[in-house]
Amino acid sequence: MPSVLDSLQTLGRGRGRGDAGPLLLLRQLDGTPGERISHLPVDHELGQAWVAMTREPFRPHQAQALTALRRGEPAALLAPGPVALATGTLMLYAALIGEPGARALVIARDGATAQTWEQELQRVAGALPERLALRAALVEGGTRPDFAARILIATPDALHRRLLRYHDRAWRFVWERLRLTLLPDLHRYVGIAGAHLSDLLLRHQRVAVAHSGRVPALLGTCVELAEPQPALTGLTGAPWRIISGADTQADPTVLAVWRGPADRLRESAELALAFQREGHDVHILCRPLEAAALAPMLGEAERVTTGPSPAPGQVLITAGYPGSRGVLRSLLRSGYAAVVVVLSELPQDQMLARHAESLLTEPPEFWPPQPSNAYVTAQHVLCAATELPLTHDEAAGWGVQQIVERLVARGDLVDLPDPEVAWKPTLQVGDPYEQFSLLSASGEAALVRTEKGRPIDRLDPTGVERWAFPGAALPPGAGGVRVLSQDDEHGSVIVRLETNGRRTWPLRRATVTVRDQWEQRALFDARRIAWGRVTVDEEIYAWRELTPGGTPEEVRLAPSRTSTWVAPACWVELAAEVQTLGQFIGWSLAAALSLRALASFTDVVPCYDPEQRRLYLVDAQPGGCGMAAWVYRNAEPLLQLAYDIAYACRADPLLEPMARADMDWLLPLLGRRAAEPRPAPPEPARPAPPERVRPSPAGRPLPA
Repeated sequence: MPSVLDSLQTLGRGRGRGDAGPLLLLRQLDGTPGERISHLPVDHELGQAWVAMTREPFRPHQAQALTALRRGEPAALLAPGPVALATGTLMLYAALIGEPGARALVIARDGATAQTWEQELQRVAGALPERLALRAALVEGGTRPDFAARILIATPDALHRRLLRYHDRAWRFVWERLRLTLLPDLHRYVGIAGAHLSDLLLRHQRVAVAHSGRVPALLGTCVELAEPQPALTGLTGAPWRIISGADTQADPTVLAVWRGPADRLRESAELALAFQREGHDVHILCRPLEAAALAPMLGEAERVTTGPSPAPGQVLITAGYPGSRGVLRSLLRSGYAAVVVVLSELPQDQMLARHAESLLTEPPEFWPPQPSNAYVTAQHVLCAATELPLTHDEAAGWGVQQIVERLVARGDLVDLPDPEVAWKPTLQVGDPYEQFSLLSASGEAALVRTEKGRPIDRLDPTGVERWAFPGAALPPGAGGVRVLSQDDEHGSVIVRLETNGRRTWPLRRATVTVRDQWEQRALFDARRIAWGRVTVDEEIYAWRELTPGGTPEEVRLAPSRTSTWVAPACWVELAAEVQTLGQFIGWSLAAALSLRALASFTDVVPCYDPEQRRLYLVDAQPGGCGMAAWVYRNAEPLLQLAYDIAYACRADPLLEPMARADMDWLLPLLGRRAAEPRPAPPEPARPAPPERVRPSPAGRPLPA
């Protein structure tokens, strides 16, 4: 069987066109030996059995995590996925072995992550001596509590709807002896999901203290990030102990950056099948929506898997940029012989195609702190008051006095007839646990279904009007499935798989009204940037679409789709009026955000006011998702990066009007700073032998 490196070089030569090849970067990364410690202060028999089972020594970060947890400090481990999984499991055992009846809770971001942890915990329990093995159980809708389980695994939805809702009944046995809560993949709780998690953790600690008199220890894991402390502190209101997991052994691996003639899904499928023919096991990392589109391309391939979480295999292919350099570097230390990044047609990916080296040389992204979203908090306040009466002191400590006052005025909360002020929901509230999703400030996520009714993914409902109109290609800006219709009664989007690489972009009209200006500051030499709260009235009246080999077309949307929302925004005064149609402007700045912070370009909405010559960047979520505030504080590097992105997209037939408009307003704003971006490195006809380098350290709306 040829090596993965040989296979990559052969594929690159075979799929090249003239002097240009699809293999933009090929690097072989050295492994690292890691560090070890001779002893970890855990149960003696557990320590011996653990080393015998894993055949790995204990690492310094494990001792640091154990010390922090025993001191009662929340701890965050920045480490690759396999390291986080192993150390998280060890900490669960270390916390529970010495206390019969004690329990731990794993809060997994989604069902796939929950199943990964269930499988790992079952594997470990089967490999350890019977006296040490701990029973783990998955908390799912409709399942009965497993009273023998020492470790419960739940998604945020299950925590919200089951464990917290019925804390004094079916799940009392958990809360009375809860000692440790583990939060894998904290970096995935961005924006509105982070706001939900922060409130969920407050409710979680409140219920735990009511039953046991103590706050459970808290351990989170995430990828390498730049300055994660502000976001971590925002989750719990207290600083976290940040621990690096870079002391583990890492095997050598290969990083390849690929951009071929076809779209990213077709390229990913063809690469995976080629690797399979060479005898390699392959996993394609992609969204569930993309996995459905890949299925007919892969056919009955037995050694190729797809999904949103890494899976065992020799080669990992990412269908598009994986979202952050921290995630990519985690994948490079996850035991794969090669990681192949297949770049997409999104603006940020097109810029990365010109500067693939930046994936190794640029620092990791920032994690914007969680927003204060009144819609999110109001739902959690009602749920918290349902679980236990909400006292005046608790409301003050939570910082929700104004929200409580508005809920009382609306008749949703009532003070109980006790000497102490304490609120409970009224009957008019109904069921406050309904309409919950990490993707939405209020309401359920939109379910994506095939024509035959099979569910394949979920979408943020606030973005459905903008990106999932009938005829749109999803995922936004990239494609893979075509939207046929929307079922408003059931809150679902009906799609059909398509393999022609078609892409769409909405054409819009927007009116922005500033409600509050909170702050402003100087931007570069003479311009100013401000931020505050705005009201946006938006109309989607058409879309621009492109199929590879064709020419861009404008397709009218009948009837047009309108929406209004209130959210934070930042805005820049432009030096001159910009000629643009359909609000096809500002998306380069949105794309730049996704390369400097844990964010998606769809988290913000650019809106241009030609009369005031002002460009707004508005949080896409009603009430805010925290991105506009982060852009306001970090505008200078984002604006320069936005120019690089617009420059890279100027030859894309679909995005050329956007690129031209963005360069028109960015050039006078940046002045000399917008010197022509450095040229992309030449693409050799044949990939050069890989260089060896070391990786860088790696609900109901409230009244207005």
